[in-house]
Amino acid sequence: MPTRSTDASGILHALMLISRRGVADARTAPTVLSMTEQSIVAYLVDNPGSRSVDLAREFRLNRSTVSRQLGALIDLGLVREAPGPGRGQPLELTDAGRRAYDETVAILQRVVDAALADWSDADVARFARDLARFNAAPADPDASGETRHEASAR
Repeated sequence: MPTRSTDASGILHALMLISRRGVADARTAPTVLSMTEQSIVAYLVDNPGSRSVDLAREFRLNRSTVSRQLGALIDLGLVREAPGPGRGQPLELTDAGRRAYDETVAILQRVVDAALADWSDADVARFARDLARFNAAPADPDASGETRHEASAR
């Protein structure tokens, strides 16, 4: 009988496989967004008005890395800075950014739909609840919130 550790490793492997399938399908499709860009755009969809510092904190990246990624998205006309007070302007998707996001999500959704094609509605509902519970779990208690670069600079 598998141990909890073996099962947890199996979950990680399955999540990596799902991601790899999605990345492979998205790469071959005529979509504008890379998976990195997709992650940033998805964060902006879920967190309207976020600033670059919010992205850096969420993804635990150096601000310069986020700035380069945002610069590319702005150059592509997918993201723009919105008016706002203080330093660091709120970010929002353009109409083209929303279309690119929707196209990429549709590609990834087809991967998930194909994998679930033979599952019962009850199985899909249970899996959705379990994934929601998994994603709602507290963050790694050892994570300091600082970027790897910031931590290594100490």
